[in-house]
Amino acid sequence: MAYENLLVERRGEHEGILWITLNRPEKLNALSIPLFGELKQVFQEARDDRSVRCVVITGAGRGFCAGADFSASRPRDEETSGGLDLEGSRLFFRNESEAYIALRRLEVPVIASINGVCVGAGFDMAAHCDLAVASTEARYQVAYVKRGLFADLGGFWSLPRIIGWRKAMELMMTGRFMSAEEAHESGLTNYLVEPDRLEEQTMKLALEVEAGPPIAQKLGKTLANRTANMDFDSALEMSGIALSVLEPSDDRAEGVRSFMEKRDARFTGR
Repeated sequence: MAYENLLVERRGEHEGILWITLNRPEKLNALSIPLFGELKQVFQEARDDRSVRCVVITGAGRGFCAGADFSASRPRDEETSGGLDLEGSRLFFRNESEAYIALRRLEVPVIASINGVCVGAGFDMAAHCDLAVASTEARYQVAYVKRGLFADLGGFWSLPRIIGWRKAMELMMTGRFMSAEEAHESGLTNYLVEPDRLEEQTMKLALEVEAGPPIAQKLGKTLANRTANMDFDSALEMSGIALSVLEPSDDRAEGVRSFMEKRDARFTGR
């Protein structure tokens, strides 16, 4: 399907890498209402497509994502005979948040390839990804607090889990910029490379993910998310249930067979 604000292509050995590029370079890929809708759609379609083994999100031009852009299309809370349009604001936020819920619901690994400025809703998006590769030109900011808001699209949830409570609180309370180097040292990114190596390193990581066993990867990610607040015994009980799904799979048999034959496994997702 063709999108107005996204470039979507298939890459990889098995075309299992879904490479998504935010394509509003003149706005540093700021998220408009139509772009939120397109992201929701592409994420939902990827979730139901078993040929997708990995998703990569990046930005066109100089930036990853400069946050939300509602300059022309965001409904304003204007005074009417009934007061502020609170229901309109609620429905508007639902449209935004459903795109990020669809992102978090992706069962395959998601990689953020961060090429430049990454602020506000863009920072939230990067934080919701499972892995990240960044250029040394990347810069991060929880821009909401500078506008009298908080990281309402889930940054308040993801950032403390990735970079730790104290660093996340500092960024969320002050709105200061964080450099690519500081972000990497804080654990936000898996790899930090020079700008001309960003796509190469991202592709290398994506190919490693694509070559893995899709069922095991999905179950591993699901368990990591679902058991984060469980006690250890309950988490292992869920692991046992997941194993009963995995053990009869062709991929599990191929994993054992390839080990015995001292060769790379060829996983099919079955």
